[in-house]
Amino acid sequence: MKMFNETTGQQSTQAIGCRSLTQIAVRSWVLFVAAITCTSADAQYPIDFRVDTLQSATENHAVSSLDPYRARATLLPDTVPNQFASDSSGQPVHPVAPMWWETPLSHSIGLAENTMAVDIHSLIEMALASSPYIQAILTEPQIQRTEITIADAEFDSLSFVESKFVDTSDPVGSKLTTGDNSDRFRDETLSGAAGVRRKTRSGGQFEMSQRAGYQANNSTFLTPNPQGTTRLEFSFTQPLMKDRGTTFNQTRILLARLEVGEVNAEVRANLENHLVDVARAYWDLFQARAEWLQRSRLLESANHLHQILLSRKGVDSQQRQILRASVAVASRRSDLIRAEARIRNAQSRLRMLTGSEQLRFAHHQELTPQDQPFTIPVELSLRESVFTALEHRADINQSIRKIQSTSARVGAARNQVLPRLDLILSSYIAGLDGNRSSLRAFENQFSDGRPSYAAGFLFELPAGNRASRARLNRNRLEMTRAMFEFQQTTEVAFAEVEIAARETQTAFAEMMVKQQSIVAQQREVNYLQQRWELLPDPNESAVLLIDDLLDAQERLADEERAYVNAQVAYVMSWVNLRKAMGMLLRFDHFSTQDVSGEANTAAPEPPHVDRDSPDQMYGGDSFDEDTLMGSWFGMHGDSEAGP
Repeated sequence: MKMFNETTGQQSTQAIGCRSLTQIAVRSWVLFVAAITCTSADAQYPIDFRVDTLQSATENHAVSSLDPYRARATLLPDTVPNQFASDSSGQPVHPVAPMWWETPLSHSIGLAENTMAVDIHSLIEMALASSPYIQAILTEPQIQRTEITIADAEFDSLSFVESKFVDTSDPVGSKLTTGDNSDRFRDETLSGAAGVRRKTRSGGQFEMSQRAGYQANNSTFLTPNPQGTTRLEFSFTQPLMKDRGTTFNQTRILLARLEVGEVNAEVRANLENHLVDVARAYWDLFQARAEWLQRSRLLESANHLHQILLSRKGVDSQQRQILRASVAVASRRSDLIRAEARIRNAQSRLRMLTGSEQLRFAHHQELTPQDQPFTIPVELSLRESVFTALEHRADINQSIRKIQSTSARVGAARNQVLPRLDLILSSYIAGLDGNRSSLRAFENQFSDGRPSYAAGFLFELPAGNRASRARLNRNRLEMTRAMFEFQQTTEVAFAEVEIAARETQTAFAEMMVKQQSIVAQQREVNYLQQRWELLPDPNESAVLLIDDLLDAQERLADEERAYVNAQVAYVMSWVNLRKAMGMLLRFDHFSTQDVSGEANTAAPEPPHVDRDSPDQMYGGDSFDEDTLMGSWFGMHGDSEAGP
């Protein structure tokens, strides 16, 4: 009966021990899971609200720097005077009547069997949907956004597991090594650890680890031998001066977010430049086709004159007249060849800029431009144009972002000037058991003894602290430089808007003068043509009359070409004005294709563009670059955590 009770007692003790061991293990895992859960929950909200507050405060400070320029803009004239906007009686100028070459220009001129109609909207849609250059630059913000996640990952928890086994066999040089007469010291040690460490957003370093192992050797001083050991350790280091604070420790995240803004502004500027190149290439095609038609008509006039002279040879035409007409025919034919080359070059450039499949393999097609230059004066408000530029220009936005970034670096550098003063806390509980039982030692660490702990401070201050002070001084100088660059950028915006507005009015005036010059030159050609055909002067040399007629025809063709140049300059001046205002990336019925190039059947067909409406041709109010970038990020998806 006694034996039974002792056995029952031992079994009860073992059962109690197993239950307590299970409870201890559960409590330990709860601690681990709680720590990991806290860090994981923190990772779900990677950007601290104080970073947003700091960025908002910095943005407000930077944007307020525009107030003096807004006040200065109010002093500008509301309208840009244009003496050609009205006639001598004060009535508004009516649109210029279409020239003779504008209608045939939109149809085939016989350079290829197949034709393809193009316009500004379709070419821009093709470029935005298919251009490799645009696809490449639109990935830049997405690449930069990964820096936000990389910067925030600094505060992620780090789990670690390590283990090591050491088998030692050393000769004994002292009896204190083994405590007996053994000639070699033999020791087996197995150690392992698992835990988690992380950096807090206030700058603290936290680590919790569970260590376990066993040791067995032939020393009489090791008791018990063999033995299992465990230790649960906690440590925390918190900076109190240098490296302290959420604002400082999240500066890298703030800088990454501001860098995304700078990259967005840079991408927008590159997009605007590319769209200007597309528009310029379209009008180069228009200009080249108009010149081809003009030179073709000029060649026909020379051929007609040459044929008349040949038919009247031996009657009243002279050999020198025929030779002079032959020279004119050859010269004008060479000009026509060059004009045809310009057309093909413009088509190749459009294929390169758009990257569209519709144009890439259309080497044997003839592109026929459908949009005509608008020919009415544009009412401009210089004051509103400057206000718009201050709000929307990409380079001003980029300069503001740079000021914000430099300001954040100055704040971080000021923190680094402080001496290092860290609070160091640590604690641990340890367990020990014989017979290599780490599991029993794990139980004992919670039941035997009490926790050990330590607390202290670490103070460091370099002599002179020259490096940190030099970095602060450098960042302050960079801040000064960024402010001057911002002022220069804003002055450039003022000047470019003023110049673009002035160029728009000047180009319109030049176009009106060229149109009057064509009318006057056409009268001279008609006069000389009639004199040569109907009423030649017997006292005037017939050869000189032919020379005058051919020269007058050349001058007429030159004036027609100059008029087309003025038309294109007027159109491009409007494009440049919208670019200077930061409003180029705004279009009505922007795209019938998404960024991936797949057809969007729900998108409406682009409406007919009025040649007398520059707003309809170059932008309305239903699209901006944020929509484009948003559609790009939404289509590709941003798998990384970020703001």
